[in-house]
Amino acid sequence: MAFKDLREFIAELEKRSLLSRVKKEVDWNLEVGAIMKRVFDAGGPAVVFERVKDSDVPLLSGAMGTYERYAIGIDCANDIRSILAKILDAVGKPTVPVAAARGACQENVLRGKEIDLYRFPTPHWHPLDGGRFIGTLGVVITRDPETGKRNMGIYREQILDRDKTGLLAAQHVGITLQKYRAMKRPMPIATCIGVDPAILAASCLQLPLGEDELGIAGALRGEPVELVQCKTVDLQVPASAEIVLEGSIPPDDAQWMEEGPFGEFTGYYGGDRMKRPTIYLSAVTHRDRPIYQGTFEDAPPNESAVLRTIGHTAGLWEKLKKTGVPGIKDVFLRGCASFIAVISLERQYYGGHARQVIDAVWAVAGGVKWVIVVDGDIDVFDWEQVEWALSTRVQPHRDIVISDERERGLHLDPSIPPEVRPYPINQSSRIGIDATTQFKGFAWPDPVQSTAETMAAVKARWKEYGIS
Repeated sequence: MAFKDLREFIAELEKRSLLSRVKKEVDWNLEVGAIMKRVFDAGGPAVVFERVKDSDVPLLSGAMGTYERYAIGIDCANDIRSILAKILDAVGKPTVPVAAARGACQENVLRGKEIDLYRFPTPHWHPLDGGRFIGTLGVVITRDPETGKRNMGIYREQILDRDKTGLLAAQHVGITLQKYRAMKRPMPIATCIGVDPAILAASCLQLPLGEDELGIAGALRGEPVELVQCKTVDLQVPASAEIVLEGSIPPDDAQWMEEGPFGEFTGYYGGDRMKRPTIYLSAVTHRDRPIYQGTFEDAPPNESAVLRTIGHTAGLWEKLKKTGVPGIKDVFLRGCASFIAVISLERQYYGGHARQVIDAVWAVAGGVKWVIVVDGDIDVFDWEQVEWALSTRVQPHRDIVISDERERGLHLDPSIPPEVRPYPINQSSRIGIDATTQFKGFAWPDPVQSTAETMAAVKARWKEYGIS
């Protein structure tokens, strides 16, 4: 089923016994983060904290924290191939959003002194965080001032004052902000908290700038996303969002404030405290009895890793399609920050084919440090099979290529030296591994395997063996 808002998704998870409610009061300061760390480590359920200290707003975390719950959220079979297939189909057939005259997200409108971000249950997630961070699942919407095209994504955002937040403006929002600054214009921006699972999934897709993620969300839902005009900035936001923060970033960095650090998805603190783009809020709108949504960032397993793995894998797949490299069978990005790309080829059509894949990934996917190319008999989603290919099909002197340190990296990668780590420098080296068997200059030994006929016969008689 398609979910029109977060509340319908919560109800479905609860119906399937995949969500727990914590009725005891919990502290937003570190306690919520520690609870969710334990929940994620145990592969536990989504959690609604009904009573968070200093707030009358409930907090949801972990709703998309497993592939099972992700699959439920976009209404598809519970396996990674099916999830990716549905995402990629939606990317290719977006459903244009529609305008709505009114939306539940604007049942309450706060301006001026009425704005107070501290009334929401935003956690202080980790001990060394610079403060309380909204931007763990806050969906940020901006518009390119040159093309007019909308962009949607999740970016780190810290509460700096009751009506101000600091933004780690990297990737697409960083490019858009540079354009506004060149024009000496403030950048309108809206952060949507508590969106339906299709919108959340689409916001994590690492697609080329200019793609409308809300159109993809509509395709995932099977119906257009309804949008309402913001009250104080020229942007449209999902009508069913629980909470919307409207504001703008001034072009003059003299008006920016210090933000960071934060415990990141790499498992390390990143983005040291420094002056960063600051959002001056002009309005906060929300539904009656709003539900806040956020998540605990850290090394996997966690909700962020699930969202990032699917979103970045689909994004890389889509980019590789446009490179013209033939024969790609499967793509999967692994690791806490999708640092490792595993790509299988149906077959190698010519010498250097595997290296061409490596070069293509380096060209289109900043932040991917490891590219592993395998034959079509290897399941890229099964790390044991990938490890077997690495162990038995690679000679390091022949099959590994390492770039210099001038490749594009990820600004939160702790292995990059601090002087070249910050965005937009973020320079890194990369490694490519050809773990295929063709065009190596000799005939490969036959792999050990039973015949198809024998395996079929065993399958037909399986119940007779009495093996449970």
